[in-house]
Order: sequence, then structure tokens, then C-alpha cells
Amino acid sequence: MREKISILLVCVLVISTASAFNPNKSLEKLATVTYQGNVPVSTDPADEKHPSITLAPDGSILVAFDRKEGAIEGHVHFMRSTDGNNWVEIWNTDTPVGDMENGMQEWPVICTPPGGNSIYGSWNDEVLCSIFYINITNPADPSGYEEIYAYDATDWDYDRHTFDIAAYDSSRFGVGHVGHIIYAGYDLPSSCQITWFVGGFAGQSGITGDEDYPIGYNNEVAVTANLFWLVWDFPNATTGKETLLIKWGDPIEESDCHYWPDREIGNPNADYKDPAVGASGEAICIVYMSNDNVFGDFDLKCMYSTDEGETWHHSSLPSESNVDEMNPEIYMSGSTVLCAFVRNGNLYFTKSDDYGATWEEPTKVNDVDGTVVDETGSVDISPAGIVWVDTRNGNQDIYYAPLPAPLITIEIQGGFGVKAIIANEGTEKAENVAWTVDLSGLVFVGKHAEGTIDELSPGESVEIGPGFVFGFGPTTITVTAGSVTKEASGFILGPLVLGL
Repeated sequence: MREKISILLVCVLVISTASAFNPNKSLEKLATVTYQGNVPVSTDPADEKHPSITLAPDGSILVAFDRKEGAIEGHVHFMRSTDGNNWVEIWNTDTPVGDMENGMQEWPVICTPPGGNSIYGSWNDEVLCSIFYINITNPADPSGYEEIYAYDATDWDYDRHTFDIAAYDSSRFGVGHVGHIIYAGYDLPSSCQITWFVGGFAGQSGITGDEDYPIGYNNEVAVTANLFWLVWDFPNATTGKETLLIKWGDPIEESDCHYWPDREIGNPNADYKDPAVGASGEAICIVYMSNDNVFGDFDLKCMYSTDEGETWHHSSLPSESNVDEMNPEIYMSGSTVLCAFVRNGNLYFTKSDDYGATWEEPTKVNDVDGTVVDETGSVDISPAGIVWVDTRNGNQDIYYAPLPAPLITIEIQGGFGVKAIIANEGTEKAENVAWTVDLSGLVFVGKHAEGTIDELSPGESVEIGPGFVFGFGPTTITVTAGSVTKEASGFILGPLVLGL
């Protein structure tokens, strides 16, 4: 099996986009999300599942989900909104590209790499025996969805599900899934795998799994500054309980994750299952279900590291006794971790600002009681908001809600000097937001500036930065506001900052 799954992935370019997103043009700014209820993304009579959400580089919100049209036909649909209230379908996979009009696409995942100008995504097609990958270069234009790659998994990997995606930047990202592998004498009915990319789609890549764990579930992936991570749960034959398995490694140094270090996290008297994973820089956070309590119901536990797994810390999320907290999903940026989970058929949101050490009291998100689907892949969360599968209309529809929290965004501007626009696009007030602006290179004046924004209400923005600068040559401008960081590259010519 190792000979098969650790070889460099050969992606077949199905079609390339003729137009590219221009990061230097004026971007459409995300309108302030003022609606604080639940918004239907799509309410087609057919059931819709597996939503994934990302905040696009142009400030809009993009949601992908799958819709089954028949016994062997189904497609992935991409919906876009600039305000969180109004949604328009931009593109779907019912297309001759890759023969997808004759297949059944499902389990879509999308993410916007930090600092990138594209959106990466993936989905499965059992009928066509393919895993598809996409580079979305312009989320507002259907032609921006034409760069699609296909990986042929015929005769060795099938029954694929539970897809996940994560990126450190636009160069390093990974896609995880669970599948049934039969190859070279191995028969792994539920193998957890990762497809890794270093150098973007045009760089090095590979697909790899670990035959030491023939049965695994709920596979998630993460990418830190130096490592790729897989986290899943599996039935522990020794204890009879569900146990977490963590693997990490550098695929350039060792392409077969069978040889990566691993660690089992378990308890002989309790189940640990359904992990949600997020990473930022060298920090990684894992939130999972555990019934290690006197009542035997599932609560949410957390383990986190700020040094790429050298040391781990543990915490618990707020819970209710005798009630299951289930299906967590998280997003991590800097020291902030956003978490959505299901309790009693309702959706809840909580947040940590210290890597997962402490958590806010959960806030209920859905406004119709008991209609949230509590199964793997039914919820997703990002800085753009929360999406979930909802049954309030008698079938499974996709619903959206903005984060019940501040959402800090950064826009860097050049010209005469440099400045940054710090905005709160969330629905709650932000307080005491520390900020810094740093310029690399040959800068004589305005190389560093810092301060604190005392208060930033929803919809408000402020201008920060050194203002006047003087220097010469290439520069990278790094702006941090709270836990959010954004970079832009340009050229300094005296007091002018060009090329942003």
C-alpha cells in the first residue's frame, strides 16, 4: 500500500482559467452583516448536505454544499453573498468539465489560505472514481471556477467521505478524507488519508495514509508552520473505546505518513471521538467529544499546543449536565479559536482568545428550536460566519448566520505613505484591539507603528498606521489587529508606497 499512496500525486489538469483575479484592483468590500437571525442559503426541495464556508479574498462570503439529484447524480453548488442576507448561485459542478455532469459530486470543502488571493477546494465523486480539486481565482465570476484538477482513484480507493481542508498559506495546504483502500494485499475499510501540496498546485504533492490503523473515522487535517497534521478517532481494540490518533510530519522529508510520529489520546473508561482541528502559525487546537464524566454524556474537551506539539495543554468547554454536546467544528486564527457545535438539535457558538485555554459561555445560533442536523459534516465555521444543515422546512436545507462576535478585517492601502483600515464586520462590539504595522526592507521613516483601538462597534472602521514613510526598495507590510494578521508586498520610492 505504501508504494501506492506515498507516490507523488499526479494531478490531471482538466481545464485552466483564462482570466485571473487581479489583487491590485479595488476589492469589493464586505458589507456589514446586520441581520442577526438565520438566513437560508438555499431551500431547494432536494436535500442539501455538507456545507463549507470561507471568507473570500474580495470580502464576500462563499458557501459550497452538495445536492443529490438522483440515485447516481448529484452536484456541488457554490453560493456567494456580499452581505450575508442575499445569496446568489455563482457556479455548480453540473458541467462537462471532467465529465462531472454524469457523476455525483459530494463532500465539498473550501478554504481561503491566509494571505492568498485564491480559494482552494476539493470534493468527491464516487461514480467517476475521482477526487476533484479546484483553485478559485475569482469568486464573483463563473470563469474563476475553471481551474479544476482530477485525481483518479479507480480500483484502489472508494467509499470516500468526511472531507476536510486546511492551509498554512497559498503554498502549503492539505485535503483529508476517509476511504476504503484495497491495494498490494491491504484491505483497509476506513482509511484516513491526506493529500498534501507544497508549492501550490504547481509544486510537489502526494497522497498518503497509514495501514497501521485500518479503521478510522472523522478524519481532519491541519497545517502549521512546518508540519502537516492528521487527527481522527478509531475503535481501540484494547480498551473497547473510541480513541483519538494524532499524526504529524513533513511530507518533503518523508512522504509516507506511515513513518510519521503519532500519539494516541484515550481513556480506558471513556470515548474520545469526532475531533475538530484548527491551526495558525505554530499553534494547533483540537476540540473533541468525551463522555469522561460522572453522567456519561458527551462534553467537549480541548487540547492545544503553541509550539507545534512539543507541549500540550488541556481544557474543557462549557457544557450542560446530562446533555450531549456534539459535532464540534472550529476555525483558528492567531490565538483566537471559533467553535460551533450541536446540543439538543440546536446550534451553539463559543470562542477562545487564548488558543483554547478558556472559553466563552456558548450562544445559541439557530432561531427555530430543534432543527439542526447532528451528524458529521452538517456544520462549518469560518470568519465569514456559520453554516449548517437545517430541517425547519421539512427537508434538509443550508442556513447561514453571522458570528455572534466581533469580526476584525484589515485592508492595507499605499500611495503617499501607508495606512490600514481596521473594520469590525461582526455583530458584536470589539474592545481594546491592539494593532501594529511593520514594514520590511530599507525604510528610514515609518518602519513601525503601534497602538490600541479602545472600541469598534459593528460596521465601524478606523484608519491606522505610520502614515508618512520614507525609504527605497521592495517591502512587505505586515498589519496585525487583535489576533488577525494581513500582509501585502509593494515597493517604496521615497514617500510613495506602490504596487499594493
